Amino acid sequence: MDKQASRDELLAFVAEKYYQDDLRQTDIAEMINLTRSAVSRMLTEAREKELVEIIIHHPLQYDHDLEKRLITELNLQHTSVIAIQGQPDQDDLKNKLGKAASRLLTSLIEPGQKIGIGWGTSVQATIEMLEKNHVRGTHIIQLVGVLGASKHSYSAQTLVDQMAQKLDGEGTYLYAPFIAENGQTASSFMKDPTVEQAIASGRECDIALMGIGTTNPDFCSLYKGNHISLQGLQTLQAAGAVGDVCGIYFDVEGKLSPVDFHKRRIGVSSSSLQNIPSRLAVAGWIDKSEAILGAILGGFVNSLVTDNLTALRILELVETHSQQGKFNQT
Repeated sequence: MDKQASRDELLAFVAEKYYQDDLRQTDIAEMINLTRSAVSRMLTEAREKELVEIIIHHPLQYDHDLEKRLITELNLQHTSVIAIQGQPDQDDLKNKLGKAASRLLTSLIEPGQKIGIGWGTSVQATIEMLEKNHVRGTHIIQLVGVLGASKHSYSAQTLVDQMAQKLDGEGTYLYAPFIAENGQTASSFMKDPTVEQAIASGRECDIALMGIGTTNPDFCSLYKGNHISLQGLQTLQAAGAVGDVCGIYFDVEGKLSPVDFHKRRIGVSSSSLQNIPSRLAVAGWIDKSEAILGAILGGFVNSLVTDNLTALRILELVETHSQQGKFNQT
């Protein structure tokens, strides 16, 4: 058997074990004494050589043209745009976005990586949709402090627990409030050795999984959850803030908003967040379009899972603002 035929036979073997026998990539890697990454590349090669024919039947439909446009016009690394029609139900949309995001996230995770977790219901939906899979040496890190005294299903600490269980990984927790009473109190927390250690771990993340917040009172989770007052929200709006990532507020051009709120938040800094190689955000709904665009232009996000209606609106904003000279396209 020549070298090429031998390679194709190995590719077919790997594909058969993965697609027909339902073995995990890590199990196959151990069988052939290669890494999980190598197995993943071999599965891709098998599809490209048409050794595998995949027919997928699932409720999620993707708009690949919009995915390509977002990548091209906003210089994103990865996108998933789910196709919806009409006015979607918010909970249904969130679940679909979570499903799409879990698939994209799974394709990005490698053994030994550090994965930072923000907070929010979209992040929660993503983690709930993740399939259990042992990924060797994975560390899950809390990027922001705890929301209030009550335990919330969408708080970062809870989500770190859930994701660590899904990936059989180890959690690193940030034992401090997300929002302190004032800047002095926040500064004191930040000097605590355990908090310093958690934030230092956050700076070393390979991937960040986050939601994108908005200052629209109808969709602002911090306001609706009584974590900030109406006056506090109005102060953010007056400063030009359209949205936030991990409590870092910015305008539609991605510039940091000059607000005291930033002195009160406890978590990884904006510059540390921007330096994480893969920054994946899960966010949909047209009313969040400006916030999503600001997050991308500010460098807080470089991979996005959203819906087609929101994606179209984002691209419309890019064109409008570019024509007005408000910012240069990325």
